[in-house]
Amino acid sequence: MRPSTNAAFNPLEIVDLMTRYYQLLSRMRYFPESCIKHAPHDPPVDAKFAASLGMESQVVELLQLLPYVDGLHNEDEFIMHGSFADFRKRSVLEQSRDPKFITPEKGFDIENGEYVRPWVLVMTECGNRGSVVYYDTRNGHLMLEDFYGGSLDPVFSGRRNGSPSSVNQNSIDNLPSRPAKEMLEDFMNRHQTLEWTPFYLNAYRIFREGEPHHAELKQLFEYYGWPDNFDGPAFEVGADRWRTFNRVRELVDEKKKKVPQVKHLSKITGRRLQEYLDRCQNGIWDGNPNLPAEEVAKLEEELKKSERAYKIVSEQLAGAEDATESMDGEDGEIEKAWKKQIGNYIRWIQSNLDFSKREGGKFEVEEETKKMEDDIRGLEEKLRNAASLPKTSEEAIQRPGPTAIRHEVLKYVI
Repeated sequence: MRPSTNAAFNPLEIVDLMTRYYQLLSRMRYFPESCIKHAPHDPPVDAKFAASLGMESQVVELLQLLPYVDGLHNEDEFIMHGSFADFRKRSVLEQSRDPKFITPEKGFDIENGEYVRPWVLVMTECGNRGSVVYYDTRNGHLMLEDFYGGSLDPVFSGRRNGSPSSVNQNSIDNLPSRPAKEMLEDFMNRHQTLEWTPFYLNAYRIFREGEPHHAELKQLFEYYGWPDNFDGPAFEVGADRWRTFNRVRELVDEKKKKVPQVKHLSKITGRRLQEYLDRCQNGIWDGNPNLPAEEVAKLEEELKKSERAYKIVSEQLAGAEDATESMDGEDGEIEKAWKKQIGNYIRWIQSNLDFSKREGGKFEVEEETKKMEDDIRGLEEKLRNAASLPKTSEEAIQRPGPTAIRHEVLKYVI
């Protein structure tokens, strides 16, 4: 068991640290400031239920004082792939006694035992097999554990929990820890210096130095004045424009990857076909002329399926190779991808416009209809001038010109 210190429990310190952390993420436009919910909470944390789960009084007290982030979801990243936890929800509160879904047996000194002590508060959800942050209210330390065990705190880099003599294989008692102030201020500094960049790209994610997109996102933040002269509203427009460009760039990347992907599939289907051909020699399967007719019929049907699959994949491969040979170079392919993406946007808006008009006055709102018609006209103009649209990330993050158009639902800026 981890030794405790004699320091008095100060819930306001951790509350202040978490509040500052959330406010920093909000300032970086990770989520709106309105998502941060401060105490007193409505609805409140269920203190009686928390106590019934075995939490000590100081843990229950802290639960009621902490701020929470509302409106995000379990797989949205907060710290090292771990997610925001909202303990106003009973289900989240209950799962905090077993954040890694181990379903331990009662007791801390058995092989598959409990691992969250009564004085320990779990600060995050593990999300999609991410990390779990534990706060020890007796010594004021935080521990950051990988879902699969071991520390994810960059300072400790993968050190395991426990010792060889631990009876409880789930124990976190010997997981390396740091004072809460030290760890959270370290992590906030990593955001402040853009070593970690919080950004929404298909999901709420933290992009760390060396990971895909990190360098471009760092450049995006710096372009809009981070940290001292940050223009948040302009950054949001620039972020949407970068996301739009990234979707276009992904279309080009998918085209480039098509041939290797289909070649791999061709090898698999070809190998499968050859296996059946090898088994059938001179019309005899597996060298046995006396195989039952039913079994022969099944094998013949599988052979035909394999032949059809190989033919389809071969045609796909030929088409992918032809498309690759006709590629126009990076700029030309980006321009084609812009046209394809803009065409997709036009079709989506046109479909909504047609539905609105078809249903007549039941759904049609004159202002909305006019907006959709204006959007389509604007996109058609962009389609005609696709050659002038961004070809690189550096171009995409720059402030869009006066003719730029933005769609609030589709989240594009062109």
